[in-house]
Amino acid sequence: MPDEPVVLHRWLSDTARRVPDRLAVVDPGGRYTFGQVLERAQALAAALAGQGIGPGQCVGLLMDKSADAVVAVYGILMAGGVCVPISTSWPPGRAEAALAACEAAGVVSGLAHVTPLNIGDRAAPASSPRGRQGTSRRPDDPALLLFTSGSTGTPKGVTLSHRAVGTFVRWAAAAFRVEASDRVLCPSALGFDLSTLDVFAPALCGCASVIVPEAVLWMPRLAVRTARDSGVSVLYAVPSVLMRLLDEGSFEKEPIASLRAVLFAGEVMPPPYARRLRAAYPAAELWNLYGPTESNVVTAHAVGDVVDPDAPLPIGRPCPYATLVVDPASVECEDGRRTGELLVGGASLMAGYWGRPADTEPSLIRLPGRAGLFYRTGDRVVEDPDGTYWFVGRLDRQVKRRGVRIELGEIEAELSGFPGVAEAAALATGEGPTTVIEAFVSMLQDARLDRLAVAAHCARRLPSYMMPDVMTQLPRLPRGARGKIDYDALRRLCGRSR
Repeated sequence: MPDEPVVLHRWLSDTARRVPDRLAVVDPGGRYTFGQVLERAQALAAALAGQGIGPGQCVGLLMDKSADAVVAVYGILMAGGVCVPISTSWPPGRAEAALAACEAAGVVSGLAHVTPLNIGDRAAPASSPRGRQGTSRRPDDPALLLFTSGSTGTPKGVTLSHRAVGTFVRWAAAAFRVEASDRVLCPSALGFDLSTLDVFAPALCGCASVIVPEAVLWMPRLAVRTARDSGVSVLYAVPSVLMRLLDEGSFEKEPIASLRAVLFAGEVMPPPYARRLRAAYPAAELWNLYGPTESNVVTAHAVGDVVDPDAPLPIGRPCPYATLVVDPASVECEDGRRTGELLVGGASLMAGYWGRPADTEPSLIRLPGRAGLFYRTGDRVVEDPDGTYWFVGRLDRQVKRRGVRIELGEIEAELSGFPGVAEAAALATGEGPTTVIEAFVSMLQDARLDRLAVAAHCARRLPSYMMPDVMTQLPRLPRGARGKIDYDALRRLCGRSR
C-alpha cells in the first residue's frame, strides 16, 4: 500500500490506472469498475468546474448512499471541493442550516444534477481550513465536512482533511488485512465517519464496496441475503445494526460463510450481543473500535474467544497514529488505574468546526510538554496500567444526588449486565433533593422484565443513591440518525409511569 502523503482521490486514480476493469462498488442498481468510477467522477468534477465551483469550496451531497453517491464523493474531491454529505432524511430546515453554515457553493443530487447556490465565493471564516485556489489537493486541505448535533441545536461541521481521513483508512486496511479479494460492507450513511472505510479503502486496496440501501437494513433477512450473495468479507457497523441482524435476521442462525472480520463502533456493544456474535462467527475477527467523529477511530480491542456476558468490553489500546491522554485536570488514580476525561491527539484529528471558532477553541487544546492539539472528547474513561482503556460514560451526563456525583453511564452498564436485558438507558430529571433517576430497558427476544430481580441485581452493585427510581420497558430504545440512543426522545417519556 502506498506510503506517500494522503490525497484521497489520487488513490482512485492510481488504482483505476492499474486495474481499470476490477469491480469497485456494487449496489442493487448496478456495479462500477474502478475505471468507470474514475471516468464518472472526472465528468462530475468537470461539471462542477463548469458551474464555477472550484477548489476550497464546500459542495453539498444530497444523495442516499449508493454506487453513484460514492462516485459523487470522488467527483467533488477531484474538483478540489469539500464534500458535505446531507442526509435525505433531514428536515429541510436542518439541511438548509448546514449548507448555509459552510457557505456551500452547490449541491449534487445526482451525477447529472449539480445545483449552484447563490452564496458566492465569499471568503470562508478564518477558523475554517479552506483551501486556497489551486492548492486544495494537499494532504492537509479539507476533504469532508461531517455535521453532528450541536448543543445549541445548530449542527456543527467537523472538518476532516485528506490526511485525517486517509490516516484512519490506511491503518484499518493494514490492521484488518483488507486485500483486493475482499468485499467491504459498511451500512452507515455517508455523513457518518464509519463510512469513510467502505468509501475509500477500495481505492486504496483495490477491493470492492458493497452498498446496502438503508431501507434494506430494516429488512434484516434481505440484508443478510444481500451480504451473503455479494460475498461480504469485512463488515463495519454500529452495534445497533448488528443487534437488529442478530435478533430478526438469519445473521446468527445461518452465518455468512465469507465473513472474516466484523468491526463495530459508534456506541457501546451490549455484552450479551457480543457473546452471541462471537458464538455465531467463531473463526472471524471481532473488533470493538472507539473514537468520536472529531478524530475517527483512536482505539481498538480484539474481542477474544470467550466473552463474559456480564462484563463490558474495553475500548482497547491506542491506534499507532493516535495520542491519548487522561486529562491531568480531571484525573483520579486508584490501584494504578487512571480515571478522567479522555483527550485525543494525532494525525486523524479534525481541523476544527467549520466557521465556528467559539466551539473550536475550547474543544482543541494544547497540553504542556506535548506536541500538537488535543480534542476534549467529553468521554470519561478508565486507563489500566497496561494502557487498555475502558469507556465509563459521558461527562456531560453527570448528575448530583444527595450531594454525590453520579455517572449515568455506570447505571446503564449495570442494567445492561442483567440477563435478558438487551439495552439500557438512564436519565435524571429534577435537581437536588427532587432528582429522579429513570431507567429505560429493552429486552432480548422472549425475555420479560422482572423489575424486582433487576433492582436486586443493581442493589448488589450500586450504592443506594444510584438506584433507579423508575424502570420502564420499551420494545426498542429510540435512536437518532447516527444510530445512537436518542436521549431527547427518552426524556419526553420521563414521568409517564410515575
